[in-house]
Amino acid sequence: MKRIACMLMIILLAGCASGPFDRKAENVVERTPEQVLAEPARTGDRVIWGGRIVGIVNRENRTEIEVLSLPLRAGDRPRRDADGGRRFVVYDARFLDPVNWSPGRFITVLGTVRGVESRSVGAFPLDHPILAADGIELWPEETSSSQVSFGVGMGVSF
Repeated sequence: MKRIACMLMIILLAGCASGPFDRKAENVVERTPEQVLAEPARTGDRVIWGGRIVGIVNRENRTEIEVLSLPLRAGDRPRRDADGGRRFVVYDARFLDPVNWSPGRFITVLGTVRGVESRSVGAFPLDHPILAADGIELWPEETSSSQVSFGVGMGVSF
C-alpha cells in the first residue's frame, strides 16, 4: 500500500511540473506559429513556443535564432520525439554565443509576436513568424544512456 501511495505521489508531482515562465503573470495567449501565419497582421500577442534550434546568426544589434517548432510538454519543454511544425525566428537583443546556442539544442521562448518574414530554407522561400524574446530557456543537452559495457576485472576503452 505504501508503494502505491508513493507512486501516486510521484505521478501527481510530475503532473504539476511548472515551466520557466508564468503564463498567467505574463498574459500569454495560446497561439501557434501556424495561427500567426494565418493572421500575419495580428501582432503584439505574448506567446510561449518551443522547439529545436536550426540556425543562429549574430547581427550588429541582436541575435536571430531560427527554430523548428515542437509541441510543448509538461513544464513547457519541447517534445523531442514529436514531428516538427513550422519554423519561427526569435530576435534577442543580447549576443548569444553559437557555441552554446548551437543547432540541435532545444529552447522555449516567451516572446511577443512581431509579424512574419519570408526567409529561404535552401532555395525554398518560407514564411517565418517573428518573436521578440522576453525570455529564453535553453534546455540542457541530454546525454545518451545507450552505452552498455560488460567486463570482468579489467576493461579497455578506445
